[in-house]
Amino acid sequence: MIAINQQLKIREEVLNPLLKAAGFSNDGEMWWKSYDEFSLVLNIQNYWWSTDDQVDFRINLGLMIPPIKNAIEQKPELTDLAVCVSQDCFMKENRQFHKFKNSIGYTIKTTDDYQDVSEFIKKDLIEEILPKFFSQNTLEKCINFYKEVPFWNNRLERLILEQKFRSIQNMAC
Repeated sequence: MIAINQQLKIREEVLNPLLKAAGFSNDGEMWWKSYDEFSLVLNIQNYWWSTDDQVDFRINLGLMIPPIKNAIEQKPELTDLAVCVSQDCFMKENRQFHKFKNSIGYTIKTTDDYQDVSEFIKKDLIEEILPKFFSQNTLEKCINFYKEVPFWNNRLERLILEQKFRSIQNMAC
């Protein structure tokens, strides 16, 4: 099976069911779940040099402030996120480099066995990435998770303050 089809099949058979069961909405390669103060957002980003025979990609995870209220009017874009990190932020170091994983994300080749690739990515998602991502169900938990992540911790705090300031301004009007 060509690499791009393997990736598409993994999204349909592994990622979509996991995210749907957790209450995420989907539009293309973007998934999100909204809470009162923010939305968790997950995106699959293929690198520009990918071909049908070798797909290099990463899983972007983050949050959007303010939350997505109406996806038709406010489809999430990566550039809108308060925080946007790769899957590595959610993984133990010993899982960050292996046959299908490297410093930029995942690599699937046409010569790879689909069952091996899908089981490996499924294990990363179920055991490492999604439990930590799903546990960020309050703004306080998000702040605690990202407090040790350089750049994003400061950006998150700034955006939270800006959002609170906008809310105060709106109440005053």
